[in-house]
Amino acid sequence: MSTAFGELVKAMSKNPRKGTATWLFSVFTLLAVVNLINAVIQVNFNGADSPIVFRVFGLWVGGPVNAEVYLLESLIVALFLFGVTSYTVYRGLPADPQVLQRIGKVEENLATNSNMIENTQIGFFRKLEENQNANDELFKRINMGFDSMKKEASDNLTQQKAALEKMGEENKRYTEVMNRQAKELTRLKKQIESLAMEPVQRPKLTSHTKLEQVKSIPPKLATKLNQMQTTNVSDLLAADAVILAQRASEMVETIANVQAKAQLLMVPGISEENAEMLVKHGIMSRKELANQDTVQLYRGIVGIAKSYVDQGKLPANKVPAVEDVSSWIKQAQL
Repeated sequence: MSTAFGELVKAMSKNPRKGTATWLFSVFTLLAVVNLINAVIQVNFNGADSPIVFRVFGLWVGGPVNAEVYLLESLIVALFLFGVTSYTVYRGLPADPQVLQRIGKVEENLATNSNMIENTQIGFFRKLEENQNANDELFKRINMGFDSMKKEASDNLTQQKAALEKMGEENKRYTEVMNRQAKELTRLKKQIESLAMEPVQRPKLTSHTKLEQVKSIPPKLATKLNQMQTTNVSDLLAADAVILAQRASEMVETIANVQAKAQLLMVPGISEENAEMLVKHGIMSRKELANQDTVQLYRGIVGIAKSYVDQGKLPANKVPAVEDVSSWIKQAQL
């Protein structure tokens, strides 16, 4: 190498103009190679589409230029200057095989570097494409997730709307039922309020009525009660039900029901059938009857009366009306 360099120095000393040109082209080639390396760095780190602005001592002198264009232009300029420099050196040296071999190696190295740069650029663009595909796949998954969330939210809203509509229908039906009940209650109250004062009726029983005359007392029981000196309704109501049941060998409940019916039959307007239905409803005294609500008592008595009609115990025309129930309560309060 030292021999080739010496021959180059001798050749340039013989022709100063050519020597100067050779050194200038060598310097320019070196700068072009440095510039090429800078272009490769810019492309790899900033991307092929990044802009390049040229400044000298902070002053703008050119650009912006696309990084990929800058790389190609730098490669062309470097190759051109290297070729010119090689040609100048070759022309200035004698035909020394070693020099020619060195030049061939330099050309091979330059070709290798060029291939490396090309492979680097290909790898960069391949990586860029892979990143783009990965981003596209990610955005696709995100969009699919948004679509799924949107569908789920829409389904939830649809279910809530259906539930609200169902609730609204139920409220509407409930309101209609309440309105009908309110109208019926108003009608019943108006009927009660519009009732004229009925004439005073005679009760079925009085305190002096003999027990044999009370239809709700079985004849055998009436006989037993007479033997115990309980001969009329007054005696029956004054006696203790437990003692009477023990002495008559009857159930306490039977004696209590007989006493309750007898007390209710002393209310004007109440028949034997009515007294039985009142006792079945749980009214065991005149005082309890006086404290009843007309509408509530009427509903209970009508239910019992309908079951009696179905069983054949009571004719359909004997079912009490609301006016009858109202009259019972009024008479019990006197």
